[in-house]
Formats: sequence, structure tokens, C-alpha cells
Amino acid sequence: MTGRRSRTSAVGLALRQLAAGPLPSIALAVLVCASAFLAVAAPRAVADVHTEALEARLAGHPASEIDLVSRSPMGPDVGPSAAGTDLPADVDAVWGGHEERLAAVRASLPEPLRSTTGDPMTVAVSGPVQARVDGAGPGSPKYRIQPGFDPRLRTHLVLVDGEWPAPLPGPIQEPREEPIEIVLAMPVAEAMAWPVGEVRSIDYTGIEVLVRLSGVVEAADPADGLWTHLPTALRASVVDNGLAPPEYTAVAWLDPASWPEFAPFALALEMQSWIPTDAAAVRASDAPELAAQLGEFSSTSQVLGSGRWIEVDVPEAPPGTFVPYLMVSTVGTVGFTTGLRDVLVDAVAAAAAVDAVLAMIASGPIGVAIAVLVLGARVVFERRRTGLELAAARGAAPARLHTVLLAEGLAIGVPAAALGAAIAVAATPGVPGIAGWWIAAVFALTPPALLVARAPELSPLRRARADLGASRPGRARVVVEALVVLVAAVSCVLLLQRGTAGAAEVGVDPLLAAAPLLLALAACVLVLRVYPLPLGALVRRMSRRRSLVPFLGSARALRDPSAGLVPVLAVVVGVSVAVTSTVVLSTLDRGIATASERRVGADVAISGVPVTRDQLAEMADTSRVEAITPVYSTTPAQLDIDGRTRSTTVIVLDREEVERVQAGRADALALPEALSAAGEPVPVLVSPPVAEAVADGEDVDLEGRGLEVLGTPSAESPFTSRDAWIIVDRVNADPFAATLVPRQVLVRVESGADPAAVGDALVAIAGDGARATTAEGLADRLRAQPDAEGLRAGLIAAIAAATLLTALALALTLLVGQPARERLLPLLATLGLGRRGERAIVAWEIGPVTAVAIVAGVALGALVPVVVLQGVDLRGFTGGAIAPAVTFDWALVGVVVAASVIVSAAAAAVAAHVGGRVGAARAMRKEEEG
Repeated sequence: MTGRRSRTSAVGLALRQLAAGPLPSIALAVLVCASAFLAVAAPRAVADVHTEALEARLAGHPASEIDLVSRSPMGPDVGPSAAGTDLPADVDAVWGGHEERLAAVRASLPEPLRSTTGDPMTVAVSGPVQARVDGAGPGSPKYRIQPGFDPRLRTHLVLVDGEWPAPLPGPIQEPREEPIEIVLAMPVAEAMAWPVGEVRSIDYTGIEVLVRLSGVVEAADPADGLWTHLPTALRASVVDNGLAPPEYTAVAWLDPASWPEFAPFALALEMQSWIPTDAAAVRASDAPELAAQLGEFSSTSQVLGSGRWIEVDVPEAPPGTFVPYLMVSTVGTVGFTTGLRDVLVDAVAAAAAVDAVLAMIASGPIGVAIAVLVLGARVVFERRRTGLELAAARGAAPARLHTVLLAEGLAIGVPAAALGAAIAVAATPGVPGIAGWWIAAVFALTPPALLVARAPELSPLRRARADLGASRPGRARVVVEALVVLVAAVSCVLLLQRGTAGAAEVGVDPLLAAAPLLLALAACVLVLRVYPLPLGALVRRMSRRRSLVPFLGSARALRDPSAGLVPVLAVVVGVSVAVTSTVVLSTLDRGIATASERRVGADVAISGVPVTRDQLAEMADTSRVEAITPVYSTTPAQLDIDGRTRSTTVIVLDREEVERVQAGRADALALPEALSAAGEPVPVLVSPPVAEAVADGEDVDLEGRGLEVLGTPSAESPFTSRDAWIIVDRVNADPFAATLVPRQVLVRVESGADPAAVGDALVAIAGDGARATTAEGLADRLRAQPDAEGLRAGLIAAIAAATLLTALALALTLLVGQPARERLLPLLATLGLGRRGERAIVAWEIGPVTAVAIVAGVALGALVPVVVLQGVDLRGFTGGAIAPAVTFDWALVGVVVAASVIVSAAAAAVAAHVGGRVGAARAMRKEEEG
């Protein structure tokens, strides 16, 4: 007895059957693998895009804006910690209790908020006082220091020269000849021309106090977010308007343990206590929950001290002092604020828009992928049909046939789906979550389900012709088609009525995602109902001609069920997805360009620093500059409407200068001549929110002056990013702007000049800190944002996937019809039909319905953006206040559609030649058997 397995056993026969025609099964496995890969990789890639976009948003904000910050005019409640800290003993005795309470606030934060924060910090900085230099004249620079206290001074700073400041010898209110000691950052000491060891004097609450610079320091980590809370700690601020001596202001650090001696006379104190945000720990998936937790935390009060009052004696009070003591308060209950919540809300809205667009686009390829899987499973089934029907004729039970189909389906689907999912995970490392795995599981079970579903078609008897009677639809089909069209119409109406409201809250909107596929199904119904009408007329016309091929081809196209719902759906959805993606890309690109033009408002905008009159004159004389207009002031103001106040921004400009700069621009502001008329009430232009607020007001004034609203030029202004603004002419600037020092200049360049090059020349005139912005440069930055790049990549991937899937669907449709052709074409060949005629027959098989489906797909692709983009807010990508209009770049659409048709035609040509020619004798034998 041998150990060889019988090749006629059930298992052996199944293996021989698989080996006899492996290509269809391999092709189906590849389809499942690719579908599972996309199902798992796509959501992980989108999550990665959201994370990169959030990181970019956070990187665009200094730490002082996204940290959780408390500001108080009172100092710490002095006392040691209860459990101990890592502060020096003398510093812990003063600041330990405060740090311990601040750490308890952080510990009370819920997760995941607590994990995105770091160890709390506190710094107290008093108001500036002038440090006078002995012998300085009235025209000498003024140097002002801000006494500061940092309990972790020696951790955050490194001593470069000199010594750390010594503790105060006693309360500051007691006059003494011994100076107090400070340290300054090295750039500050250099700017103030203050060498180590030099003594200067300050006038503190009427008491002259000597100050000695004991040392100079530098930041231990200049990139630490700590320094964004203290802009004058490492570098002095300089005010130099050319009309008065320059004024330098910077923080001067004292010994932190000396706070109790200094506290009673700390003028204009601001103590910042903050919990730093670790931007690297903020995950996009946690953004909605973090935003909610931050909102709750910001709305509650936290206890940082007792808020007790301390009585301070004033020994030897100077003349004029009528109270023998002072009372100062320590910090008590405080509130924390942060800009992180706004950043997260914006990020969530942008992510929702990306998800909505990609879900809308992905629903089409998913539908095509399912259609292709159906066709692929049908090809596999047709290859197995003869053997299974032979087994049925020889007595195989239906359960045995089902088991064979189920086993082959599982052997195809499960390993392929697992491999595709594994490749997807490997291709997107570092992204947590299991999104898409359930879709991959569905794809894994699709082949066995489709194969088993076709088992009832197996019959040991002669099969009837499937093309006879196919043109008479039943009542069930009519009901289903009517229901599809009705649901598609209802989805469109709901989207148009709802608009963008609630998009950020619902994330991936099922209605928004399903609408394109529903419309595609409705288009398929229309195609399948309409295309037989002209095709039938063509058949009748061709029947009167002598040529066989046109008549036979058109008749087979009309009667053969191979042109059913599945291939039509694949073509309609594939073409519509390609067109829709192209239109969305054009809309996004044009929206970014238009919004950038509006935000810049000129060929070049110079901003970032105050500009003097001499600099303005030099800018106007710069080569290739045609005209300039300064924005003389953008000042916050309070608008009074019937006794109610509303915050707004007053923009002061010169109407004639603006008109010269913006002449001929499509986005030019319409500035009426009456704007420059002096008088009362003041003529103004207002933004839409302000216009709405003052529309019903009877008594409206701004800084005590009445207003005459001349109009609302636009929802966007190149002069400010705020949405509430009022434009006044320079002749009416008083009292809205105390000084007219421009910080923004709009520039018109000569025809043919390079705005970027002119901007560089103007920045050199404006000095350090100035920046030049052009519409093209701003648009490039907006397009380079991770979420915009991710959306663009997703749309391009959808075009490629839809094109390939459509081509594959047509190829599989031809493979499904191959057995019928193998019976027909050899017989026709014996009657004299040549290879050219055979190719024409194949072309007629899918050509008419494909042509109609392509037309329907183009029309659908143009309709979907108009309907679906009503529910998507793209302003987060364009940077504008106005939603971009749907833009059709028909040249680009034509290129994409042509490429899709070419790829599909090539795939169909390859599929038509699979299997080669079949002899007439074999065809006759098949006809007798089938």
C-alpha cells in the first residue's frame, strides 16, 4: 500500500479543479487583497494626515497661546510645600506651597488632557521702572527694567558672567544705601549698555533704590516655550519713533527667595501660573474630547492660594503719607485660559471637511470595487460551472456543491484579505486604531458569499439561453428602480436644505457619503432604461443592411444580459468619481487663489513692524513700485449700539491711496467718494457682522461720534483678519486713533515686475521683523498645509483607483461573456467572418452601453460637486471667509475622462484576446454540451 493520496478523492478533485483554471481565482484574490489594503490603509493614512495638520497648526502658535494660563495681579501665597519639592530650601519656603497647589490643579485634569500637559510653572513680573544712569542727559536713551521672580531661575537660566543675585537685605520700603542685585540676559545688558557691577538707581514708590547688575545670563534652552510668556526676558523691547530718545524695556531677575521683601511695593504686578501643553502629545483622534475638556476646565475656578490680606508697615513714612500701613493680597481663586481649544476646534472642523470630501469620493470606488468583486466571482464561478454541473449530474448533493464553492471562496478571500491588511499596517506605521478592519473582513467573506449565492444556477440539464426574455422587466424591478431614484432625489434635497450646518459635529456624514453612490445608482437606472431605445432603433436600421457585423453586434448588445447593472454601475461611478474629484480639485485650487488675492489686497503687502514716514517715502521711490498705501491704524474700539457695546476694529486708511493701489483688481474694495468727507456723522464702511448689529440701532456711536454707514464692501478685508471692522478715512481718524503709525503697507508694482523681488527690497527698507506677502506666496503656503495636501492626494488617488477599477470591470465583463463568444465566433468564422469582424463583434458587446454610461458618468460627476459641496465647508482649506464657488476646468475634466476611456479600452482589448481562438469543432461540442 502506497502513501500517495488518491487524486479522485473529494480533496484531490477540488485541488485538481483549482489547478485546472487558477487565473480567475488568482485575479479574484488580488482584487480582495487590494480592496482590503485600501480599506485598512485609507483611514490610517487619513488619521496620519489629521495628526500632521494638527501638529502644523500647533506649531504655528507660540506656547503662550496654547498653554493653560492663569494671570493674576496678586503674588503667591507665601509658604513651604507640605510634601516637598525639588526647589532649593530657601525658595521652597516661599514658593513651595504655591507650586504644590499648582501641581494639584494639573493632577485633577481628566485624561487625555492631563497627558498632554507638562509640569506647571510660575513667574511674577512687576511693572517697568526707569533705571537711571548717573550723568545721562535728557536726550539719552531710557532704560526700564521689570523686576521678575522665577522660583526656578537657576534651572531656566545659565550664568555667563558675574554672580547670581544675592537675597534682598530687607524690605524694599526701607531706605538703604546697599543696592539690590539683579541679573539680565546678555543681549539685554548689551542693549542697555549695562556692564556687570555697575549701579543704577530706580524710583520705586517714591523711594530711591539702587540696583546693581550682579551678572548676565542666557537661556538654558532658548526654544523653551517659557520664553514666549516673557517676550522681554531674553531681548529688550525697543520703542524708537524718531521723535523721542529710544526706550528699552526688559525683565531684570531678582533672587526668587526675596519675594516677601519685594511684594508690598510690586507695581502693576502680573503673576503668570501656567500648565504647559506638550504639542507632541496632542493626538488628532483626541481633539474633540480635548476641546470639550478644555472648555469645561476654562469655565471653572481653581484655588492657588488663600487670598489673604497682609498688613505692611511703612517705617518712617515720608511727608504726605496719611496711612501708617498698607494692605496687600495674595492670590486666591483664579481661572485658566488657553487658545488651545480654539486651535483644536479649527482642527476638528478641518478634519471633518477632509473626512466628508474623502468619504464622498470613496463611496464611489467602494461601489466599483464591490461591482468588480461581483464580476470576478462570476468569472470564477463560470470557470467552475462545467465541473460542478457534471458532479451534480452524477449525483452530488447540493450541500456538497455549496461546500466546494464555500471552500474555494474562503481560500481566495481570507488569506488575501489578511495579506492586504498586513501590508496596509506595515505601510502606515505609528498610526493607532483598527479603523477599516471590519471592511477588510467584509471583503474577505465576499468571495465565498458570492460563489455560494450562485450555486442555485447550477443545473445538470441543458441551460436555457439567458438573453431571451431579458428585455421584459418585472414589477419588482420597476419598484426597486423607482425607490432608488426617489431616495437619491431625497438625499439631494436634504443636502441642499441643510448646507454646511453641523458638518463638524457629525464627522463623516452618512448622508453626505452615500449621496454620490445613490445618485450613481439612479444614473444607472436611467442608463439601463434609456440606452435600449436608441439601440433598438439602430438594430432595426441595421437589419435592413447587407452587412452582418453591425446588425449582429447591435442585436447582441441589446439582448445579451452581460450589459447589466454591474458593468454599467462600474462605468458610471468610475467616470463620475474621476470627474467629481477633478472638479473638487479645481474648486479647491481656485478657492485658495481667490482667497489669497483677497487677503493680500495688492501685489505685495508689507507688515510686521511699524513704518516711519521716511521709510514710506523710500518705499514709494523703490524701483518697480507704482503706488503704495499705508494702513495707518487698526485699533480696537467699542461700538455703542443703543447703550450696548460691541468690540470692533477701526481701520484708518486713505481712500485715494487705496484706489490707486487696487485699481483694476477684481477684489478691489468699493470705496465711495463720500468716505473721505470730513464732518459729523462720520462716514464709514462696515463689515457684514457690524452692519447686521447696527441695522436696527437707533443710537449708534463710536468713541462718542455718530456714524453714517455708507455700505458693506465685502465680507473679507485685506487690512485685518477680524470679522468685525469699521473703515474710516484718514481725515476722520481723530479720536479713533491716537497716533497714525502704519504697521501694514499695500504695494502696487509696475506691469511685468516680480512682486516677490519687489517685496524683498521693501522688507530691507522696513527692517528686522518685517515680512512681505504676495498672493502667490500665500496660496503656496495654504496648498502646502498637511490637510490640504492630504485632501489633494486623496482626490488624485480616487481618480486613479476609479479609472483602474472601471477598466477592470469592463475587462471582467468581457471575460464573463467569453464562453458565449467561444461558441459564437468560431461558427461565424466558418461562415467567413474574419478577425476584424470578430473584434467588431466584441466592441459591439460593451461599446454602446459603455458610451452611454460614460456620458451619464460625466453628467453625474458634474452634478455631484454642486449638490454635495453644499454640505462641506472648504473655507478651512482656502483661508477665506467666503465659501469657494464650484469651479469647472473643462479642459482638465476632458483630459481625465480621456485617460479613463483609454485605460478602459486597453483593458477591454486585453480581456477580449484572453483565451485565443477556439476551433469550430470544439465550439460545436460546447454548444451540444451546454
